[in-house]
Amino acid sequence: MNDVRSKIARILADNLALDESQITDASKFYEDLEVDSLDFCEVIVDIERALNITIPDDDVFRLTTFGALVRYVEKKADQRNLREVA
Repeated sequence: MNDVRSKIARILADNLALDESQITDASKFYEDLEVDSLDFCEVIVDIERALNITIPDDDVFRLTTFGALVRYVEKKADQRNLREVA
């Protein structure tokens, strides 16, 4: 598991009292992991803080699976790293 994926999985597991082994790329937050909207907002805030990124509200509602969230965050982190190097 890569670093971003591991951090997000740990944040989810800690916030939702889940075992990380329960979390797969196909896991749907609301249906499979039984996340409610408040919990999801807290997870997003923790991810933003841990990875020093911002996830706009419009994007948050489109991220319905763990895999989609990981790919989105990896892209944001890569963009941030490119800006820091330039």
